Amino acid sequence: MQPDPIQHDTHDVQLAEMWSVSGQLLHTPAYRRSHAATLAAAIGDPAQSILDAACGTGFPMIELHDLGFPHLTGSDADAALLAKFRAEIAIRQPNWQPDLIEASWQELTDKITRQFDVVLNVDAAIGFMDSWLAGEMRAGPDNIFARVTEVLRNFHAVTRPGGRFFIGLQKNNHKGNRYYPMFVGRMRLGDTEAEAHWHMTYDWETRIKTWVNIVRLDGREHAQTRRSYLFDLDELATFLLQAGFVRVDRLPTPDDLYEDILIAHKAA
Repeated sequence: MQPDPIQHDTHDVQLAEMWSVSGQLLHTPAYRRSHAATLAAAIGDPAQSILDAACGTGFPMIELHDLGFPHLTGSDADAALLAKFRAEIAIRQPNWQPDLIEASWQELTDKITRQFDVVLNVDAAIGFMDSWLAGEMRAGPDNIFARVTEVLRNFHAVTRPGGRFFIGLQKNNHKGNRYYPMFVGRMRLGDTEAEAHWHMTYDWETRIKTWVNIVRLDGREHAQTRRSYLFDLDELATFLLQAGFVRVDRLPTPDDLYEDILIAHKAA
């Protein structure tokens, strides 16, 4: 049974801060290392050029750099996240100055004119392509599927011939799943005791997934709601083929990673 709609105080906590707290609780150092090690083993040769097209504040680019991958470029639509990324590496790795590009997925081909051996879009981000601006989300399964495929063509365009595109999708995106509560994590962040939960509702008829991000800071509860597009792993593989990739493989991921990863191959 699904819970009643949740009403919580959000007045003194910015929405971006709430997602940041959830991200920190989910992406523990152990999680980040495990995720990056999985990617590194699949990518192989560290001499390859890599674009992380959802780099945010640096996960998993920082970990891949630590594992010996020097040719890393990042892009993200959020200038504030890129600024946090730059500030982080200025402290941790001052001799590393990766190329960071402000670009949404919809404008990748306008902002990025080169191609890469490997393109990444992981951390189950793909369904959120239109979630952050009011009025941008498409309505109806046909329009949603067309929109997803349109954006995937941009990833195809920035992948070099013979290259690969890695894309993640949350493991609980499977048909028949209507509601999924997820404990994200609990830890002390500075002077604050933080805890986060996600309540996810799946509407397979409209293809919309509703996320309630519940954050407790020193015992005070806050919540925000975001919606994303909804499709399963087999459908995502079909979209990738429709976008121009010639083969799609599934990368096995450890149980502690909350996403499945597909590897789409571009014709040589």
